[in-house]
Amino acid sequence: MKTKIFTFEDNASLTVYLHENREEFSRVGNRPFVLVIPGGGYSFCSEREAEPIALNFLAQGYHSGVLRYHVGDKRSFEKSLEDAQKSVLKIQDLAVVWKIDIKKIAVIGFSAGGHLAAALSNLSTVKPSLCILGYPAILKSFAQVMKIDAPSLEGCVSKDTPPTFLFSTFEDNVVPIENSLLYLRALEEHDVPFEAHIFQKGLHGLSLATKQFGNREEMTDKRFSRWFSEVVEWMEINWETKEEMSSPENLADYPIEKLLEDSNNLEILFQIFPHWKDRSKLKIIKKLTLTQLSEMIPEKFDEEQCKKILEKLSKPNPCIT
Repeated sequence: MKTKIFTFEDNASLTVYLHENREEFSRVGNRPFVLVIPGGGYSFCSEREAEPIALNFLAQGYHSGVLRYHVGDKRSFEKSLEDAQKSVLKIQDLAVVWKIDIKKIAVIGFSAGGHLAAALSNLSTVKPSLCILGYPAILKSFAQVMKIDAPSLEGCVSKDTPPTFLFSTFEDNVVPIENSLLYLRALEEHDVPFEAHIFQKGLHGLSLATKQFGNREEMTDKRFSRWFSEVVEWMEINWETKEEMSSPENLADYPIEKLLEDSNNLEILFQIFPHWKDRSKLKIIKKLTLTQLSEMIPEKFDEEQCKKILEKLSKPNPCIT
């Protein structure tokens, strides 16, 4: 392992932990990178959510790093976001020499670090491929508590937000669970894939929740500690090679949401089914095909009607798994 430290403005820094290119590991090829952003309310960077997290990811075979951003009397949301952007660019710069897969750069942030990780995933032009949020601060009301000028991040989610894994606790005694729930709702509204684990029990700031990294006995929580293995599994699922699938021969066998990606199709289908303009109603049928819809409600949408509609529709772009 090689450790390198890159210093930014006002002593903000990126510490990277890199696997060396040993002959024994030659079959591995380029490795993913996990960027860790510790919490601390923008007052400090919690060491419990910094190196211990990075080294655990390192042990899984990933490269990893810790961002220590503008905090305390240097706190600035704008500069902290710049620190995060610089970190991603620096990781990309290191890619060739250290065999980093730049398509597999994940960010994980805790509490205030979760706020910054979510900001990086939504407001930056350099986004990670995956975002992991641990008991994150999201809302503008909490940004005010942290004494930073930042937007309410659930309002910044878009279709370009990367797939997200969020874990927190219902009993969080510092950041209300409302922050997580509203962010998840925003992801769902924009069709951003996500996985969430909201544990009933557990205090704020549990980190790995093991006795080796809990600063108090109540910060050890065996059940909560499962988040780490769940995250690793989730990352691997999302990083599996995406292959282009052959398109269905019949337009009737395309998912309705796929047909609606074509503006011509959208106009035609919304004319025929005006109630689909209501997003809550569209959600009910968007995963279905026109064939399935015809089979489910033949009294309202029979086979003959389906054929007439299909004659007007255009074939969408190929499906991707």
